[in-house]
Amino acid sequence: MANKESPAEVQRMRQLLQQFDQCDDGKIELSQLGDCLRVLGANPSERCVQQHVRQLRAGHIERVPYDEVLSIYASIVSSARKAAKESGPGTMAEQLILGLRFFDEHNTGFISAARLARVLTTCGERLSKEEMNELLVGHVNDQGLVNYVEFVHALTSFK
Repeated sequence: MANKESPAEVQRMRQLLQQFDQCDDGKIELSQLGDCLRVLGANPSERCVQQHVRQLRAGHIERVPYDEVLSIYASIVSSARKAAKESGPGTMAEQLILGLRFFDEHNTGFISAARLARVLTTCGERLSKEEMNELLVGHVNDQGLVNYVEFVHALTSFK
């Protein structure tokens, strides 16, 4: 794995992957790839995960070795870092909007409130359901969608 993680960090990542290894053979189920990448700290889109799954299935791989998962992780993180450098640092609001744009599959400016709640209560610094409900008050339209640009600006301008 061509990455810049320390040996201790790689060991920590392997320990995280062991939690998904039901056969104790140093491999995870292909169906768990997205979850494992997210637990490791990557934030791949579902489309990205499915692309990797298709490539692995084409190679007749149903259980993915840790080293392969770590290699996929490194490529996703590297691509994200490259994209961040190309787009510049930006403001916190711009970064949040860019992150939420990944969930806007049809480029409408809206994402489902349920999906937003799921992401914010299950990924990264997790919010409680109560915190999430409090944040969504007044931001969900009658179709159950959130204008994520307005949502982010409301959050970042709140003092």
